[in-house]
Amino acid sequence: MSLVAILCGLALFFGLVFGLGLPWVVTSRLEAPEKLALGAGAGLAQICGFAWIIYLTGLPNVTFFTLPGLAALAIGIRSRALAGLLSDPDVRGLGARQLLFAAWCLGWLALVRSYGGGEWAGDWYEHYERVRFFLDRQPLNTLFTDGYSLPARPPLANLVVGACMAIRRTDFAHFQLFTTLFSTLVFLPAALLGRHFARGRGGVDAVLLLMLMLNPAVVQNATFAWTKLPAAFFVLLAVAFYARGLTEAGSMRRTIAIGALAAALLTHYSAGPYAIILVGAQFALAWSRRQKRSLWRELGLHAGMGLMLLAPWVAWSLVNYGIPGTFLSSTATPGATTPSTVSWLALRARNAYVTLVPHPLRPADYRFIAQTSTLGYARDYLFNIYQTTLPGIFGLAGLVLLAWRAIHRRSPAEHAGERYFWRWFFVGAITLGIAAAYQPDRWGVAHLCLLPVAIAGLAWLAASLREMPALIRRLWTGALLADAVLGIVGHFYLQATAQVAPVTLFELTRGKILVLSQVATKNMLLKQFMNCTFVADGGPAPALVFALLAMLVTLAVWQAFGVRHSNLPP
Repeated sequence: MSLVAILCGLALFFGLVFGLGLPWVVTSRLEAPEKLALGAGAGLAQICGFAWIIYLTGLPNVTFFTLPGLAALAIGIRSRALAGLLSDPDVRGLGARQLLFAAWCLGWLALVRSYGGGEWAGDWYEHYERVRFFLDRQPLNTLFTDGYSLPARPPLANLVVGACMAIRRTDFAHFQLFTTLFSTLVFLPAALLGRHFARGRGGVDAVLLLMLMLNPAVVQNATFAWTKLPAAFFVLLAVAFYARGLTEAGSMRRTIAIGALAAALLTHYSAGPYAIILVGAQFALAWSRRQKRSLWRELGLHAGMGLMLLAPWVAWSLVNYGIPGTFLSSTATPGATTPSTVSWLALRARNAYVTLVPHPLRPADYRFIAQTSTLGYARDYLFNIYQTTLPGIFGLAGLVLLAWRAIHRRSPAEHAGERYFWRWFFVGAITLGIAAAYQPDRWGVAHLCLLPVAIAGLAWLAASLREMPALIRRLWTGALLADAVLGIVGHFYLQATAQVAPVTLFELTRGKILVLSQVATKNMLLKQFMNCTFVADGGPAPALVFALLAMLVTLAVWQAFGVRHSNLPP
């Protein structure tokens, strides 16, 4: 994909998302940065609804070309209010950092010629199949990779990406491009959380941006074509608005949070644990102020709104697939099997153990990453720390700051009610996120549901960096560099240089040690067999991409450590 095509795709995606979403929220009573983040969520929801209507009504895909016109019309109607919003320095700074994060992730994506890392295989093509299902109106009995039916995964991200592809091109490279751009939006709610934790102190956006740019789990997920980070965007949007609305009576922010939570469930079922946490928090809030009938009415309003947003997808699925096809076909459920209580608890305990204790600290079976490439083995070894374990998903840099925080026992909130909420959030999300995995995993299950936990934690740590002594900040800087080298540079070098070696079916299925792992080899063969063209195929020269990435990280470091931006003590 050419650089021009990448830039056109970027302009189309952000133009649609913010052009459709911002006009709806620009006149609200929210703070300016909140409007920017909520505008992204509102725009995504509108694109999804538009694509859903086109699919249900059978309108031709050329109808998608009306979306840019609708965005332009909405901008024209609200032009004065939007001009005022964009004149706000906070909004301009947040928007510039969002673009910087998007460019950073696109730069790494432009190096990926084949996917690799741990045991991630096939999902990237399944989501592309799902997009094509809606665009091509394939039969309802279509089965996707590994035999899943359509209701096995919710459709929001596939519909949004499909709408953009219908306007540009429907090849796999554009699917990669728009999925990565969707994933990068996670920076906006993360920045809202960072600002909330900072309580008015400056510089948190720039520090958080650098932490996300150099966090291996975040960058690897942003460039892998699936829906984990898009779901995390909506989860963190819900959490950010709910936390801000905790101390307010009749809060509009709490209502927005429930809407974002419904969108998260329509993006990926990994949002389920967070739905339980926020609904539980809302019940606790209503009970603690039970003399106020307005809170119980608000609770009923939230329940009705959540059901109304989820109802179209669930009702359509029930009509076309029935109860078993809707609720037992999910990739997040074990189907019709009912394990005993003992085996259920044993499985969760085992998954908790491998998620909390990285494999270098416990016995592990390394046959699953066996390969003749030393660099490939090191990549998979580290990948299964950064992605699948709770300590690893924070990165070495995050762990340095977490250790300091643990010693000093600082809370992310001053208000007592909010302190209880954050304890409930982090403990509950980790517990439920691990318990949600219904299959045993040899490495850990942090990558399934715990990305929002990690990003929210990084936002909290970014907000507290200025309080830490100079020695801790130096250790943090060195850990950032180590994360970049160990978890990002080597990983993407292999994805950029991977080539399919002649492999027989016997070698692939009988455990013969290959140049790269069997999973990486399967991804290369799947790309070749399905004739997929990646963004990196025919794209900018790797030297140009590395030069761009170097400039971007230099800019991010300057933003994070410059005196004007960080307010960090010397």
